[in-house]
Amino acid sequence: MASSSGTKKYPPRLYEIGKTPIQSRSMNHNCFLSNLQVMKESVGEDVWLELRESAVGVIIKLKELEYTWSAKHVHYFLVNQLAIQCSHEVWSLIEDQPLRFSLYEFEDITGLNCDPFDTQEQWDVAHEDFWVEMKVPISEGPKLNELQALFPIIRNWPREKRVMVGLLCLVSIGIFGISSNSRIPLHLAKRVMDPAAFERHPWGRPAFTSLVDSIKVVTYEEKKSYTLHGCVHVLLIWIYESVPGLGEIYGHRIEEAEVLLLSWHGSRQRINFPNFCAQEKKKYQKIRVRHMIVKAMEDRYPKWGEDKPPDDLDNMIVDILNDQLNDKFWDVVPLTKCRKRKNQVSAPSVPERVDTSPSTKRRKEKETAPEMEESHTDMPINNSIIQKLVEAVNNLPGRVETMDVSVAERVTKTLEASVQAQVEARMALFETEMKNKMAILEEDINVLKGKDEEKVTSNAGNSKAHEDDDTCSNTMSWMVQTKKGSVDGLPIQRVVKKEKMINKTMLGKKVKIEKPFSIPQLNDQSISTEDWENHLKWQKSVKCRLALEALASSLEEPTRKRKTKLTKTQVFPYVRNSTVKRIVSGKTVSKESYDPLAKVAPEKLKKVLDFIKSDLEDAESGYGDRSARFYLTLLLPREAWPTQNYGWLHDSHMAAAMHMFHRRSMQSQSPYYSPRIAFLDRWFVNSWVNDYKKYDETNELPEYFSMAFNGEYPAEFVTGKKWLKDVDSLFLCHHVNGDHWVALHIDLQKEVIHVYDSIRTWVPDKKMQEECMPFTKMLPALLNKMVDPKLRTKPDKQFTYCRYKKIPQNEDPGDCGLYTLKYIECLALGYNFVGLSDQIIPAMRLKMAAEIYDEVAMED
Repeated sequence: MASSSGTKKYPPRLYEIGKTPIQSRSMNHNCFLSNLQVMKESVGEDVWLELRESAVGVIIKLKELEYTWSAKHVHYFLVNQLAIQCSHEVWSLIEDQPLRFSLYEFEDITGLNCDPFDTQEQWDVAHEDFWVEMKVPISEGPKLNELQALFPIIRNWPREKRVMVGLLCLVSIGIFGISSNSRIPLHLAKRVMDPAAFERHPWGRPAFTSLVDSIKVVTYEEKKSYTLHGCVHVLLIWIYESVPGLGEIYGHRIEEAEVLLLSWHGSRQRINFPNFCAQEKKKYQKIRVRHMIVKAMEDRYPKWGEDKPPDDLDNMIVDILNDQLNDKFWDVVPLTKCRKRKNQVSAPSVPERVDTSPSTKRRKEKETAPEMEESHTDMPINNSIIQKLVEAVNNLPGRVETMDVSVAERVTKTLEASVQAQVEARMALFETEMKNKMAILEEDINVLKGKDEEKVTSNAGNSKAHEDDDTCSNTMSWMVQTKKGSVDGLPIQRVVKKEKMINKTMLGKKVKIEKPFSIPQLNDQSISTEDWENHLKWQKSVKCRLALEALASSLEEPTRKRKTKLTKTQVFPYVRNSTVKRIVSGKTVSKESYDPLAKVAPEKLKKVLDFIKSDLEDAESGYGDRSARFYLTLLLPREAWPTQNYGWLHDSHMAAAMHMFHRRSMQSQSPYYSPRIAFLDRWFVNSWVNDYKKYDETNELPEYFSMAFNGEYPAEFVTGKKWLKDVDSLFLCHHVNGDHWVALHIDLQKEVIHVYDSIRTWVPDKKMQEECMPFTKMLPALLNKMVDPKLRTKPDKQFTYCRYKKIPQNEDPGDCGLYTLKYIECLALGYNFVGLSDQIIPAMRLKMAAEIYDEVAMED
């Protein structure tokens, strides 16, 4: 691309390189397409089909699509924006390539009507009676939660009114994307009462405005989370369309779709953007982008009726249209050594009185930090010598080159003397501070020595809390005591006989009691869940609070100090102190293995309960594995579920658990029975299944399959191990029949797919075989592509399907997700499933939630 003149200015970065905010908690939004399912059941199939063909029907079509939203992908582009003074455009950078998101791009993606508003339209309709019937204020538009409250009763309403309620839901969720407690503007809400007025209205403009306004006003660096309004899904599709490389790898395109919004399956696979950019440049010598929708020069701005756009923005757009963009404008200029020296001597003066307390010191450092970032000319000159010197130099006549040498020497000597004085003063200050700190440290050491001398009983004589000594044959009859010696009062140890224990608790030994964990008093509300779900409200209800209090009460059990000692024959292959042999025949367990069916560690459970408490107290809840809802779904026992399927695990739960298993496998000392196993990302498996239909038609595999085979994809599951060469077994979660989870173990060497199903009667065997076809058919094709043909004796043979019968079953259906994860965990450890049953599932839910929070959410 030709470069324009270097004198032209473009909009600067919103955040400097290296100061881009990190997303500690995921982005929030209110455009939840899943909420439309309850609406569909309430308005009826006939009305649903009519809404599908309405002016806003693309929202329903997106809901019907197997589409996956990713907030992390969008967040990267939001925090890499350009700072432009234009309220109707968003520009972002990937490396040095600017991307435009304007009304043109929004219209191209959604297909919504984005024509200018008709200022001459004279239209109104009588609306008061309908609002009264709906029991909402007649002077304001309705809220989504008010509309949802009507779902149980509108099934008997006339078709016209059911259509009105459905359109209002679509406008609230898909057009404005606002909170369920926010109202739809009245002048737009009443258009649902006039079908012709609703259809001709340019709904794309309020939808675009709602989205872009929230992007403009949100703060990315201060709060832990932020919320966007509008149809946020358009942003993800914009990324795939604007950066073709990202779309090819992560978007999973759908061919011949009606509009671009329906052309991508999406994914939640994490992107390593620096690596992606490096690969793009290596392959194409640049990052392939579409800067903007190309328009004629006179139509380069959508019509909004606002003032002239800023010059820097206009310069950039004109240069893009003329193919003269100066992509070096945003290059980072490295800091010079001069700036570093300036920062080191940014506070030359020495205060007359110094407070050496740590809190004062930290406060002063924080106050002076901003000054260090300012330029030299803006720094206050506090030292009188330097100030006089600067004044003298400023008063010298003539240019520096013609200045007398003697004058220059005097200036140099004065500067050197001044700097030397400041350095000596600073060193004296540091020396004083260090002496004070050393004195405090010595006092602390003396206090600790005193406490050590007061100890009477050592840990050598420990016993299990609340247990009789006679229960353990290895209990010693002696103990070690510490007393003061005759030399300098130093402690010495001696062996004495134990006193006979009368009570079950040792004398002088305190049992550590965990502090009770209290749940905050939440807003008590009576929530009906017979016909529709409102999880957010239920999370702040009495039932939810009581359920959490019951879980928290389990933390009050005394902590046991010592585990029962096992004999040599019990250490391996027995697990803990069980007398049941649980090692799978032919497997050698790792020395770092653990019991997958053991109870959760109390400290881990307390962490996740603390997080749930904090998240429920926040005005804006987190998203994904950073939200209370994620963990409540996972850890609440069956009797506490507000609805029949509240505790069913979703893709996000399975993805988080598989990520945790993968991280464990990458430890230096893996707990699993073999290093030749790999766990597949749930989102990768989802893409695999979605691409099967296309493969069945074309017999072509997407490029990311080859990357996965080489252990290079997805980014969060990179192992560097090649299948067959370094990996024999693949473990994955498979969603079948639209409502059921099963575990798959793929043996690459024997070319067998083992299916572990916790509810065998739910899916017939023939149907299960069909559900596994993406793997039985595509895996041979992948091996044929990646493996030497000489090693493939039967290249056309499909993988064998094997479904196990004699495995623990979920007798009370609803926990297939937990069973699936436990199947995978036990198989990877080399254990069988002895002990896995419905009775321990509540405990396993707590364990899984606590471990995911501790090992996945807290690490991200």
